Parts: sequence; structure tokens; C-alpha cells
Amino acid sequence: MKKYIFIGVASFVVLLLAGCGTQTSTKTQTGNPTQEKKVALNAEGGTCTADANCQTGLKCVSNKCSSGKVSSVCATYKDCNTGLYCVKSVCSNPPSYSKYFTKITIAKMKAGMPPSLKNIPVPATEFNATTDAIEIDVDPKAGVTGEIYYELINSTTGEITMSSAGNKMKVGNGSTGTGFGVPMGTVGDFELNIYFNNEIVHTVAVKISQ
Repeated sequence: MKKYIFIGVASFVVLLLAGCGTQTSTKTQTGNPTQEKKVALNAEGGTCTADANCQTGLKCVSNKCSSGKVSSVCATYKDCNTGLYCVKSVCSNPPSYSKYFTKITIAKMKAGMPPSLKNIPVPATEFNATTDAIEIDVDPKAGVTGEIYYELINSTTGEITMSSAGNKMKVGNGSTGTGFGVPMGTVGDFELNIYFNNEIVHTVAVKISQ
């Protein structure tokens, strides 16, 4: 009598079916890999860490988006549009001294010598740190009295390079002047700000070479 043995075959079939039944997929559906996430750019006054964070036409200045227009944030006058100056970190129209003075003159003269017939100050905005001193002459209007001082601001960093705030000069009853020699190594573009009774009344861009 013929005998048929199905145990091995059946076991193989069961294992095969079991293997097929437990197979799962690990793939997950993803979005379009070419799709870019849009980032909103900040307008005037918005926070930033780089120019790329700001809208077209703006740049990042002191972590704020700035257009360089009046009232925009600034570190130096170079952050402002032509003709504007940086006054207390804000782009502003040039300050006017006409309320207090008939004239303020920025000039150069020989370093180490007081003004005299042999050392006449010459109006200038460019100076040599080795040979020149910077002279500031003011002509106050009648009855105007107070104190004047200056600050020399680095136009790249916005830092105060020199200041006479601790040694203010008294003004009144006629023309007067003050001056300073430029420290060795002080070169580049600067803003020379003039203050009268703690109010900025004049600012001018100056260049100092070695």
C-alpha cells in the first residue's frame, strides 16, 4: 500500500505563509523634496542677525533692519542715507548750531603748537595723525553761555575714539576754541560731534591718515 507523507510539505507551506503574512513596509510618504520652506523677511525695525533676514533694500544694523532713512537705526553715519548723520543711534538730519553760534569751524594746524601767526588754523576735514592737530573754533551769539565738548566717533565700529566730556570748555563773551592732537595709530573715517550744554549742535565727517 502506498503511503503519502505530508508533514514536511505542510510545515513548509505553513512557514512560507506565515512569513508572507508578517512582512511589513518601513517606507513612509514624504513631501516633495524640491519644495522650499518660505521664510518671512523682516521690515524696517524688525530683528535680524544678517542682511539676509531683512526685506530687499534693508540691511541689518545693530540687530535691526534699517533703510538708512530718517529715524532708522544706525551705528555710524555710513548706515544712513547721504546727507544724514547718526545721532544717538538714529539716522537724523544734520544738527544745527544756528540757535547758539554764528559759526563753528573745524580746522587743522601744526601739532604741538598753539594757534599763532606761525600756526594759523586752516579749515579742513582731512588730517594727518603725525603732523596735524584738530582745532574747533566757535563764535557764540550775544548772551549765549555754556559749555562745549567734542567726541570723535569711529565710523566703522561706532565706538568713541576720543572725548572731552570730562574736560568741557566754557563758552561766552566772544569767540573761543579748543583743539586736540590725534593719537598715533588713529586712522580711518570718523564723525566729529560737537556738543553744547550736552546737546549735539554740529557733526562733520573727517578722515585721518598716518
